[in-house]
Amino acid sequence: MSIDQAQIEQALKIFGEGTRLDVLGENADLLRFAESEITAQHSERRLRVRVRISRDGRAVAGSLETLDPEAVRTLSNRLSAALSELPAAPTPTAASGDAPSPTQHPAGATSATGSLSAASAPAVTQETNNGEQGSQPEIVPASSVLEADPAVRHQWFSTVRAGLDPSMKLGGAIRYDVLDRVVADSTGLFRAETLTKASIQAIAKQDGQSASVKLLHRDADQIPVHEIPARLREALTPLPVREAHHGTCRVLLKPQAVNSLIATYGYAVLGANAYATGRSAVSGRLGEKVASDLITLVDDGTDLDGLPSGFDAEGNVRRRTTLLDKGVLTGVVSDQRRAALTGGVPTGHAVPDGWRFGGDPVPSHLLLAPGEATEDELLAECGSGLVVNRLDYLRVLHPKETLVTGTTRDATYWAEDGKLVAWHPQLRFTFRMVDVMNAVLAVGAVRERCDQTFMESIVVPSLLIEAGPLVLP
Repeated sequence: MSIDQAQIEQALKIFGEGTRLDVLGENADLLRFAESEITAQHSERRLRVRVRISRDGRAVAGSLETLDPEAVRTLSNRLSAALSELPAAPTPTAASGDAPSPTQHPAGATSATGSLSAASAPAVTQETNNGEQGSQPEIVPASSVLEADPAVRHQWFSTVRAGLDPSMKLGGAIRYDVLDRVVADSTGLFRAETLTKASIQAIAKQDGQSASVKLLHRDADQIPVHEIPARLREALTPLPVREAHHGTCRVLLKPQAVNSLIATYGYAVLGANAYATGRSAVSGRLGEKVASDLITLVDDGTDLDGLPSGFDAEGNVRRRTTLLDKGVLTGVVSDQRRAALTGGVPTGHAVPDGWRFGGDPVPSHLLLAPGEATEDELLAECGSGLVVNRLDYLRVLHPKETLVTGTTRDATYWAEDGKLVAWHPQLRFTFRMVDVMNAVLAVGAVRERCDQTFMESIVVPSLLIEAGPLVLP
């Protein structure tokens, strides 16, 4: 860990009682390429310190990009002044939903359930891998990322470019990240981990069409870069271009498209605060069927199929949480404030103060259970319909209704009689995610590891969707 523990302890002493620090050191090495040529390579280094002070029922927050004592004192004075100007907090009641002190240790954290009664919001028992409450899993950073030579990233680029046809143009990026994380507070809580991540996104273009592949892993040596050229060549197999289909049809969503769907669904639907306040599409429906019985979805920050991490922004240990079991809602993810919904213990899904995606707990490591269908079998069952390899940025229009809009991108095809017969023009979808989740006809057997800017990892297979929920305009 490159973050000095002594600096953390000194900062906590300066800020005083009731303080929690969420510290992130980011080290990124990036190689970009376009038109089959390297266009940029650079390194980024950043330290981000989020500070939260809670005293006498009042709370303030601030941030720094240094742990220099003088800067810490300056922010401490400003936060102390802000605290003194806040009105006295009312005495919490059992139904107030107020958060416990942020210095309360995660293993014993509890929270009120807000406006929900015990009958309407049954507690969900969370699973642990080792049965020990508050035990942080050990995550070993990969030397392939920590000690990587820039020449390795050049070799990755050269391997992909050399494996493509000369008529194909290559673009994309290769990125190596080292993240040092610390959450500590004035009562003695101290959690630290170093996370590594390597990723490559390769986009090939030919004759006005494009295809993309994205691979990522905590260990760069585990990324099969040599497989990328063949995948891109296969995706760019010459086909005619057909006119856009209008109306309903079956839709085969490949893993990168399912990634966007499942991540956005989890973000909008499966957080404890949205559930407790009635803002989730599944509020009040724990134990009820809310999706196809082919859907089993868990959040597990310890599963090596994803990108494991040990704790959240409050220092709560990440806990395996079954969210949907054969379509039945069995859980939500929580932070300290909403821990009563998850058996009195937070599941490890608090988000950082001032997070640009909101302040509610959201899933972080989603894994959708695989099915039994091969990709060929999924295509055969699709019959005549649309095959979507990637959805580009699903934007939530109405969270409660799970209404979203987004576009297809890269390698969108039309199938006839279970075979790809043409390229289909890129198009915009507007649909309700709950409808799609209930219209799953088949689930693929092979999963891919994915990510999103608001979620650490998503592991998903292909999904075949019945005609109806996704209407082609």
